Amino acid sequence: MNTPTRPFSPTIDRSYPKPKLKLPPGACDCHFHFIGPQKQFTLKPDHVFSHLEFEDTTSDDWEKMQAALGLSRGLHVLSMMYEHNYEIALHAQCRYGDRIRSVIVPWPHITDGELDILTKAGVVGYRITWRLTKEIDQKMVARTAERGWSMHYLHHADNPQMDGWKPVILKTPGKFVLEHMGGVDPVKGVDGDGFKFVLQCLDTGRCWVKLSPRISKQDDFPFSDVAPLVKKLVQHAPNRLLWGSDWPHPQYFKPMPNDVALLDQMLDWVPDEKTRKLIFVDNPAEAFGFPKL
Repeated sequence: MNTPTRPFSPTIDRSYPKPKLKLPPGACDCHFHFIGPQKQFTLKPDHVFSHLEFEDTTSDDWEKMQAALGLSRGLHVLSMMYEHNYEIALHAQCRYGDRIRSVIVPWPHITDGELDILTKAGVVGYRITWRLTKEIDQKMVARTAERGWSMHYLHHADNPQMDGWKPVILKTPGKFVLEHMGGVDPVKGVDGDGFKFVLQCLDTGRCWVKLSPRISKQDDFPFSDVAPLVKKLVQHAPNRLLWGSDWPHPQYFKPMPNDVALLDQMLDWVPDEKTRKLIFVDNPAEAFGFPKL
């Protein structure tokens, strides 16, 4: 009897037309993942998306994407498919140095020595995602905060089952980041409770929010349901916003987005050039300690 083959996630779009948006030096993609080569960096066998196979999207692929979009820097966010295995992040940090910073998911019994090595290499954040944990590990928050790491929350602010996270997030020691615009429901708009919580986080002065169409209820461009939320965030706290491509988009299936189109969307979302420089250059440098140009 033959074992059924798992379907493949759609391959990334490697066509890179010239972007309309010309980025300033030091522009940073604040949310991308390395996947593979899987012969070397093996995914966790029962990872959260294990119903699918994934192509390798390696550092060479990433370099081509960065060059095509005019990006200079990146924040590598360890894919949940690696869970607690930080090997690929450490390898990338040693390979790229100050060009990148990384965010990982430390396992509960990681040693202080390991955390020190990772900090020295350029790991700057602890990723806390509801897909991997139902409760925030306060001991790990304290251990990583002592080393200057920021907390990166993958959280759905409009999900009532996650309301218990909200006061904990607000009390985060030091810097913290909300991935994918706090996972809010765009249907509820700027007056929704989830979006109000995102603004409350920004008002702490210690929070950064990643702009992303990932929360859209639309399958493809222009993701117009997200635009009012983005414009409100830009009005509210332009110095606390980041941009992330989510390359190689392991959860985008209908259809796979083009990265140049995602970049050029910022011309509509943030038409002011000085504000875009904040989002692409100055804010990432402040949040993640990139060296001054």
